[in-house]
Amino acid sequence: MKADVFDPRALREALGAFPTAVTVITASDPADRPVGFTANSFTSVSLDPPLLLVCLANTARDYPAMTAAEHFAINILSETQKDVSIKFARPLEDRFAAVDWARGPNGCPIFAQVAAWFECSMHDVIEAGDHAMMVGRVTAFESSGLNGLGYARGGYFAPSVAARANSSAAGGEIGAVGVLERHGALVPLGHQNAAGGDPATTLASQLERLGLSVHDWFSLLDL
Repeated sequence: MKADVFDPRALREALGAFPTAVTVITASDPADRPVGFTANSFTSVSLDPPLLLVCLANTARDYPAMTAAEHFAINILSETQKDVSIKFARPLEDRFAAVDWARGPNGCPIFAQVAAWFECSMHDVIEAGDHAMMVGRVTAFESSGLNGLGYARGGYFAPSVAARANSSAAGGEIGAVGVLERHGALVPLGHQNAAGGDPATTLASQLERLGLSVHDWFSLLDL
């Protein structure tokens, strides 16, 4: 077996240890219809010139339209836009119908209430394995000051929730060890900082206050 042959699932899980922002990449197809997809493989490349890149799977439905577009946009989703991320990660027919958006200076769909957006001219498309790297040169951007939606180890998290919980921990009261995702809402969970506290008992009491038992199924995202 070659040294660089790995179990894809294990590799994906290891890569998922790196927390990222969540974005929706948008453009227009040749008929000027909006296209877009959810991506967390986004990064800045250069400030001078202003370049950034995003990766797109070769099997993506909108691969031909996206890689042939003269312009594309990156919408960095805010903490309240988990539903938008999920919608654009699924193969729905009209994902834009339920999203508040408008055309940017170069015609790319720009979403309302995002943490920031960047509209770019296509600088380069680089084939790389089972993905293509779309390198864009920023032509317009705006930052709203809202916190971005986070993603790590297969789950979403809200930085502001973690920050408030950690602030409480610094005050010597409750320190956050995770976030409970319940019905789409993110709730901080914590532990007593006092010496001798039983974390399991504290967790059980927090779940009871939320109307849950320790036997209920839930998703705990370690921070």
